[in-house]
Amino acid sequence: MSKQYSTTEPTTEYHDDEPQSSEGTAAPSVPSPLTGEQLPHLRATLADASHLLVCLDFDGTLAPIVDEPDAAALTAANDAAVASLAAAAPVTTAIVSGRSLADVRTRVDDPRIYAGNHGLELAWGDSIGIHPAAAERAARVEAVCETLETVLEPIPNARVENKRLTGTVHVRTVPTGARPVVRRLTRTVVDRFGDGGLELSPGKRILEIGPAVNWGKGDAVDLIRDELPEDTVPVYIGDDVTDESAFRAVEPAGIGICVGGTDPSAASYRVDSPDDVARVLEWLGASGVSLVGTGSDTAGYGDRSQRTDAELQSDDDRSFDGVPKQWSASVAND
Repeated sequence: MSKQYSTTEPTTEYHDDEPQSSEGTAAPSVPSPLTGEQLPHLRATLADASHLLVCLDFDGTLAPIVDEPDAAALTAANDAAVASLAAAAPVTTAIVSGRSLADVRTRVDDPRIYAGNHGLELAWGDSIGIHPAAAERAARVEAVCETLETVLEPIPNARVENKRLTGTVHVRTVPTGARPVVRRLTRTVVDRFGDGGLELSPGKRILEIGPAVNWGKGDAVDLIRDELPEDTVPVYIGDDVTDESAFRAVEPAGIGICVGGTDPSAASYRVDSPDDVARVLEWLGASGVSLVGTGSDTAGYGDRSQRTDAELQSDDDRSFDGVPKQWSASVAND
């Protein structure tokens, strides 16, 4: 990995808990369900690429969300699909997770690149990079996590996870009425022991504690893409608030796919579950990879407006080379 984290704090801001509506940037909209209707656009995008970068979140994307984070495991279908993509010559695969690097590398075997702690640490082959501000503030994260373990101990099912560079407070199984108390106590502890160098951000039934730096998953995706061939098209699939900066990084030239929910997102498309993610990855491995580098005209999937209804119907109904014709019944009927 020739590029390293900068020695100063990055200047690109990613506020993952706030909608992006600054001048020149449209507010996010609700992504379209990903069905066969979008296949012509996907084919054209892949055909224009010289290389494909597939970046994947782990929890809620490759693995179903579970009450106990240690029990999370990617589905068998996603395991096989990721392995197939990782072996394809025109594809670079990467896991971009909120989990620590050491943790997520034990859960997925095949990708070439791993970004842990929301992109604050990056493993590429034998090289590992850590954001300097995150390394410097790891002791504060540890102090906050140790204090929270004591402060939150009386609250049923509240769990504190120290991931070295960041920390997570899990509230998924905390009684609903107690969750505001967890948020208030966590905020108080971060403000007191973070010494102005840590920040608190929300996720799906979690609170994330990390260094107050303008760095997120989107920056990690950009860092990876900069090392790949020109005209690499990035694909990012994720399910949580912290994935929004990555969606912004790949869109509109690439493909962003949000998993679950109907909230506005910077992603263009959405699917319902990790099972649907497997179908997307299977299609990429079976059909999408063969389109990379062919060019839109050669592939024959150019401007949709210039094609007949019969041609469009053929695209929508064509089988995915052995995988189901529909991404899933639930997605197709949404």
